Amino acid sequence: MNLGTDLLLLRQALEELAAARRHLDFSATRVSALPADLKGVSDAQLESAEAYTSRFARTVDLLVNKVLRGIDRVELRPSGTLLDVINSAEQRGLVERAEALREMKAMRNEVAHDYAGQRLPEVFAFCRERKVLLDAICDRAAEHARRFR
Repeated sequence: MNLGTDLLLLRQALEELAAARRHLDFSATRVSALPADLKGVSDAQLESAEAYTSRFARTVDLLVNKVLRGIDRVELRPSGTLLDVINSAEQRGLVERAEALREMKAMRNEVAHDYAGQRLPEVFAFCRERKVLLDAICDRAAEHARRFR
């Protein structure tokens, strides 16, 4: 691909990330009063918690697989593994500790494969605890990408 195409794809990825974050924020508001362990919640509240964890996972996925990889392409870094992408983000200062982003990506995989929702309370607590960090990483990535416009 050429630089113009890479810039266009990065802009589109940033727009998708912004939309995903709005949806995540909406879900965060809906679940803010729920207990972290989800004990005693209604089926409707469980549905909201599942939506929240799915939106968290989608946001992580867009951040890593589209935005951070897009930044790598625009900056002419070689396309590498997930670990390479995350380590590049740490080198740029977009994430303080690469391990934090790796944990979020691993939890994204848990959300995708927890078909019966057996781990929902654990996943929900993790996502709620890490949302502020995810927001900060997304903000830094978007700010970094603005340099290319």
